[in-house]
Amino acid sequence: MKLRELRQTLGAKWCTFLLLLPPALFGSVYFGWDAFWVLLVSTLSAMAAGALIQWSNGGPLRLFNPGSMVTGLLIGLTLSPQTPFYMIIVGGFVAEYLGKQALPALSGGRIRYLFNPAVLGRSAIALLETWDPIPYTDATTGASLLFKEAGGLLQPSYWDAFFGFTKGSIGETSTLLLLIVGFLMLRYVVIKRESAIAMILAVPMTVFLLPDTVEVVGHAPWVSQPLVYLLGGPTLLMAFFFLSAPETTPNTVRGNILFGVGVGVLSVLGRMHTSIPGAEMYAILLMNLTVPWLDGRRWRHATA
Repeated sequence: MKLRELRQTLGAKWCTFLLLLPPALFGSVYFGWDAFWVLLVSTLSAMAAGALIQWSNGGPLRLFNPGSMVTGLLIGLTLSPQTPFYMIIVGGFVAEYLGKQALPALSGGRIRYLFNPAVLGRSAIALLETWDPIPYTDATTGASLLFKEAGGLLQPSYWDAFFGFTKGSIGETSTLLLLIVGFLMLRYVVIKRESAIAMILAVPMTVFLLPDTVEVVGHAPWVSQPLVYLLGGPTLLMAFFFLSAPETTPNTVRGNILFGVGVGVLSVLGRMHTSIPGAEMYAILLMNLTVPWLDGRRWRHATA
């Protein structure tokens, strides 16, 4: 069966879930059992939340909803293997209830998803992490190469970063694997490709044009190298699997290009000028708010 026929048979959400499995498998092998359990709990939490919400609204109790499975797995891939389970469960319920039910309902059905549900759930986990004084990373699974405060560390090998043998979240380290599944995602699964491509191009270009900040000088100078942003951070994971979401991106080619450029520029600015981890996800949330203006019309309610 050809890939396009497989996409037509399974649907976009099931194909997306299947393409997320290779990064999940790599992360589970490289980071160990802790990463596997984080991914499992994240996926099951979103599945349970989605099923309970659907059942409470009078629908059937459908556990294996591909949309919820994709949301849960995406959240898990952006986490550290040391993330506590209670945070992961909260993130899954925030994504499914607040992201997919409460916010669209408040608008009376006039909008699609206001924010990307997976990013919204991940942001809830990030908020919980700021309240908890215990650091949930270790020497192997700590901050990515873009953590500019890592002053005493040696610049990592580009080859290690390309193959995935570096620090970072569970699903972001292997550039090679993300390029393979990302190509398949954009080529055969999604319809909207412009935002993802625009972000991937905008990030290194912005790094190249911006001068070094005082936060970078004397700390981790490789953070000002454009290639590191593609090899050592979540840029590819975010672009391929978050910026291709049809419910939270513009409906026009022009709007999607501006959306991707906006996320890319804000991501780099957040990395260079703040110490807030996960600048990319906050950039996505901010750009989600601009979708009606980029479209030049009101949002339409999400159908699934």
